[in-house]
Amino acid sequence: MRQDEAWQLLDRLHQAQNAFYQGGDAAALREVLAEDVVWHVPGRSAVSGDHRGIDAVLGYFARRRELAGRSFRLAGRQVLVGDGDRIAAVTDGHAVIDGQEFTWPALALYQVRHGRIAACRLLPFDVEEFDAIWADRAAGPAHEAPLRVRPRHCDAQGMVHASRYYEFFEDAFVGWLDEHAGGYARLREAGTDLVVVSSGCDHGAPARLDDRLTVRVRPVRVGRTSLTMSFTVHRRETVIVTGQTAYVAVGKGKGSVPLPEPLRAVLHSPPTG
Repeated sequence: MRQDEAWQLLDRLHQAQNAFYQGGDAAALREVLAEDVVWHVPGRSAVSGDHRGIDAVLGYFARRRELAGRSFRLAGRQVLVGDGDRIAAVTDGHAVIDGQEFTWPALALYQVRHGRIAACRLLPFDVEEFDAIWADRAAGPAHEAPLRVRPRHCDAQGMVHASRYYEFFEDAFVGWLDEHAGGYARLREAGTDLVVVSSGCDHGAPARLDDRLTVRVRPVRVGRTSLTMSFTVHRRETVIVTGQTAYVAVGKGKGSVPLPEPLRAVLHSPPTG
C-alpha cells in the first residue's frame, strides 16, 4: 500500500471517529470498517478486550465517548507502510475526563481489506497510563434490568422510538434504588425526592420489536445534593444506546437537600459539592 493511500484511509477513519465521539451517528464509521472488524485493546481498563464485529467495535467507541463526555479526539502523527495490507500509525489521543485533561500517544497496527479497516491492534506507549485514563470511574454498584421490546415501545417501522429510552432509563434507576438503596418509596417516606435536572442519550444501533435487551445502570458522579447515573442499553455485545441522567435531591418545601443516608451509604465517592 502506498503511503498516500494509507493517509487517506486513516484520515477517513479519524474524521469518522471524531465526529462520532462528538455525538454524531455511526454511518461514516460503517463505511470505513469491515463488517467482521476486530479491535484489540490491551490492559485492564474499562475499554480493554477483543471487540469482534462491527457492532461490538462501535460499542467500544461508544463506551469511550461516554467515559470522555464527548471530549475524545484523535490526531494522526506518523504512518508506516509496506508491500502488504498492513499499516502502522502513531496517533495522539486527547480527552477531558472528570475535569482533567489527558493527552497520550499510541501505536495502532491496522489490517486493510478491500479499502476498509479489517483489524486494529492498539499499542499504547504507556499501558499503565492508558489504563488510568480509561479506568472505570463508577461511584457505586451497578444494576442490570432485562427488557423485552413490546409493540408500545415501537414506531410504525417496528423500531424503538427514541423517546422510549428515557422510560427505560427511569425504570432501570428505580430498579437500582430497589436493589441498593431500599427503594424509591423509602426515600419519599423520609421526605426526599429525586428530580431530573438533565438527561441525554447517544444512539449507536437500532432496537426492534421483540428484541431482548439489557439496561445497565450505575452511578458515575456524586455531589452533596446530586447524583448522576450512567445507562447502557445493549443486546448481547451490541451497544444500542448510552446515556446519563442527573438527579438532585429535594425536600418538601426546602428546595435541594443533601442526598439521604440510604443513598450515601452505597456510593463510593464522598459528596464534593
